[in-house]
Amino acid sequence: MYNTKYLNRVITLASVLAFTIIAFGMNPTTAIAQDSEKIHTIVDEMPEIIGGLPALYKEIDYPKEAVKKHISGRVYLQVIVNTEGKAENPKVLRGIGGGCGEAAVAGISKVDFKPGKHNGKKVKVKYSLPVTFRLEK
Repeated sequence: MYNTKYLNRVITLASVLAFTIIAFGMNPTTAIAQDSEKIHTIVDEMPEIIGGLPALYKEIDYPKEAVKKHISGRVYLQVIVNTEGKAENPKVLRGIGGGCGEAAVAGISKVDFKPGKHNGKKVKVKYSLPVTFRLEK
């Protein structure tokens, strides 16, 4: 049927594979657990703020210091949206001063998101967005 050289190669390959899996602790449940904790940057469906940007702006109070100093502009935020649609670890990538960055972080922490999805499953997604502060004249 099969020649012995072929069978010896298959057995050797299987042995090396088994040794690698045992030696490095790789098993399917570990791989699945690691994937569920992975933070994605590109997904099939990006997270969305429920209610859109108007919902975010309702949660942001324009800082008194920024009003006093006539500060306006864009604050750029980065946040991780978890599988439950909550913002984790929000941080200011670029601020404009006057407490605007802190106000934007406080606002993004209060809103809910529609979680991002990849391959039909909810996943954690690193998400960046601009928040505009504009004083009315």
